[in-house]
Amino acid sequence: MAATALIGAAVWGIELVSTKALVARHAMPENPLYVSPIPSMVPEGKRLAHVNGCFGCHGTQLTGQVVFSSWFGTRIVAPNLTHLARRETGAQLDAAIRYGVNHNGASVIDMPSDQFIKNSDGDIAAVIAFLRSLPEKPDTADGTRLWLDGRTMVVMGLLPLEAVRVEESARGPQRTPIAPVALGRYLTQAHCSVCHGVDLSGKTIEGSPDLRVSIQHYSPTAFEHLFQTGEGQIGHGTKTMTRLIRSRFQYFTPAEVHAIYVYLKTGE
Repeated sequence: MAATALIGAAVWGIELVSTKALVARHAMPENPLYVSPIPSMVPEGKRLAHVNGCFGCHGTQLTGQVVFSSWFGTRIVAPNLTHLARRETGAQLDAAIRYGVNHNGASVIDMPSDQFIKNSDGDIAAVIAFLRSLPEKPDTADGTRLWLDGRTMVVMGLLPLEAVRVEESARGPQRTPIAPVALGRYLTQAHCSVCHGVDLSGKTIEGSPDLRVSIQHYSPTAFEHLFQTGEGQIGHGTKTMTRLIRSRFQYFTPAEVHAIYVYLKTGE
């Protein structure tokens, strides 16, 4: 009897705490998207959607897909972007992408807004322009559903609520830099730091190397080959990096790959 009461109290507590977190309302960003999405940005936006991994979570048609499901019934779904892009304003889409805040003020669940915040206004505007160019299509997955296991993950911090993780100070510039070193710095922070750390020393995820050490094993030609094929120097490549390059980073332009190489070589 006592054990049943204890379990019941625990379940009640999880429901209470998780509901409070899930229904909490967060302020929309004070600083708007300074660059307006326009049709001429669509080709660049499509490329950047690949670089940022939009197709990996939201599906090859961006119509949504299940990114996590459990035996207990919890299901996390990346939503249909062809629908959202037509329903929401540019400011609302930017808030969801870079700040993890939905149009109703609730937090987005399990999307790397804390990384996307580092993208420039120009890059985000281009992605939005691309999404708005797509014909609206039906959802390919039902919506997110949280059962007790999912709510427990929310309480334990294992299922990120993005709005509480984003740091405004990490926001990217209004325009993407052009000069090689500045561009390389921007790209490594926006796309590499999630695994290799803000200082690129490789401390964030076990097995991710210090990029300033790894770069010493690459010539410019070998580095370009890495981003074209996912094939690293022997002893200096990982399956994770190969997968990321072949799914996302192969869409970097030659100028961007060169900029990353030049920046890492500076030792800054």
